[in-house]
Amino acid sequence: MKPLFRFAAIALLLLGLFAWWFYQPKRILERKLDQLISTLSIAPHSTRSSRLIKSSSIGHYFDQQVEICSPIDQINGNFSPEDLNSGFSLLAENAQEISIQRAKKINIIIKGNHATMEFDADAKVSVRQWFQSLNGRYAVMMHWRKNEQGWKIHSTDWQEIR
Repeated sequence: MKPLFRFAAIALLLLGLFAWWFYQPKRILERKLDQLISTLSIAPHSTRSSRLIKSSSIGHYFDQQVEICSPIDQINGNFSPEDLNSGFSLLAENAQEISIQRAKKINIIIKGNHATMEFDADAKVSVRQWFQSLNGRYAVMMHWRKNEQGWKIHSTDWQEIR
């Protein structure tokens, strides 16, 4: 009976250590960022319905008001999650491709219910009309706030790296 007890104790200890590691705020934020990037990415030959599904699911990543600073003049300003959903829907409908690849190195600083995330990203946004297309490397800074629903993006700043 002792070997079984020992095995159970070790298994519980390992499960507890994994849960502690998995649910650290930095890891949660990194996973949320990767999920958002995946949602924002649109393959060149994706269907209209898959684009609409993606565009309807980005609002839950954002705080009540989000300040965006980007190289695309038309999308700079303060926006609600609903504004971002409809704006991304328009972009997704007209984009030939949206591709964002973040660099492996990511810097996350957490102070209470606020977090700052910095990373470099290669972004390509090819649009049929209305917006300028992007294709380059960007230094990205995101500010997150934690509320009752979890971590939400409060502001984001994309600066082109030349």
